[in-house]
Amino acid sequence: MLTLFHAPRSRSTRFIWLLEELGASYEIRTVDIYRAVSNTGARDPANPHPHGQVPALTDDGVLITESAAIALYLTDKFPAAGLGPTVGDPLRGPYLSWLAY
Repeated sequence: MLTLFHAPRSRSTRFIWLLEELGASYEIRTVDIYRAVSNTGARDPANPHPHGQVPALTDDGVLITESAAIALYLTDKFPAAGLGPTVGDPLRGPYLSWLAY
C-alpha cells in the first residue's frame, strides 16, 4: 500500500495530484513539520522522513524521500498511466533531466 506523508501547505501536495493522475490506490498520513519561516510546528515522530520533512512515501514498508525520487518511483511503478517515459525510451533522458532540474 502506498502511503504519502503529507503536511498541508507544503510541497507534498504535488504528490496528491500525481497519485490521482496515476490512478493509484493510496492513503495520506498528515504529519506536522517544523516551518522555519513562521517558526511554527515541530518534528512529528510519526513522520518517517529522516529529516522530519515532507514529502515522504512508503510502499509496503519501503521508504522513498525527495520529490524527484518520489516522482520517478511513482511514474516507474505505474507505466500504463503514460506520465513518464520507460527505460529504453529515447525521451527518458530529457525526462530525467527535467525531473531533476
